[in-house]
Order: sequence, then structure tokens, then C-alpha cells
Amino acid sequence: MIADPDALIFECALDAPPEKVWRALTIPEYLERWLKPAQAVDLDVVTSEENRSLTYRWRESGQGAIVGAEDSLVTFELTPTNDGGTWFRLTHAPMAMPAAANSNLRGPAMLAA
Repeated sequence: MIADPDALIFECALDAPPEKVWRALTIPEYLERWLKPAQAVDLDVVTSEENRSLTYRWRESGQGAIVGAEDSLVTFELTPTNDGGTWFRLTHAPMAMPAAANSNLRGPAMLAA
């Protein structure tokens, strides 16, 4: 897998089993207390594999949201450790939106003039 150069990655060991970390990521009251997402952030589950991996689509909304701001994907990966804890990896990356074939927007596939 090629890493996204614009992604933010955070990794650490947690002193809790993956099942407990999973609950903190999936029960809204726990998620709010743990991550404290802003009131104007909409989270939608994109993919999930219980106790292993969870990806949310992160979108700013409401008053004060940046117009034209990209949605992003926030992925949590949980790996059990030998001591009963969890290796925790969080990746926050911009959501790549495919451009139409007839788009005039410059991108990596377009040649510079």
C-alpha cells in the first residue's frame, strides 16, 4: 500500500484490549468523550471490521465550516499486543475524489504547460 503524503499518522500502545478500544470508537457517548470531535463535524462509518479496523468519513458542517473543504477519512487500526493491550494506529487523510475525464482541473495525471 502506498502511503498518502498528505496523511497524518499517529501510533501508540494503549493499556486496554482491542475490544475496549473498539467500544470507545463506536459508542457515540464514549467517542465524544475520548476524541471530542467538534460540534460541526459529521462522522459516517465507511468500513469496519469489529475490534480491528474502523474508517469514518469526517466532514465539517454547519456554520463556520470551510466552503469547499475536502472530506477526509479517519481510520483506526487496532492490533492486539502480547501484554493484553492494543497497538493503536490512527490515519487522517484527505479523501481523494476522482476527477471527471473531461475535467479542466490540473492534477497529477495532467502535464504542466
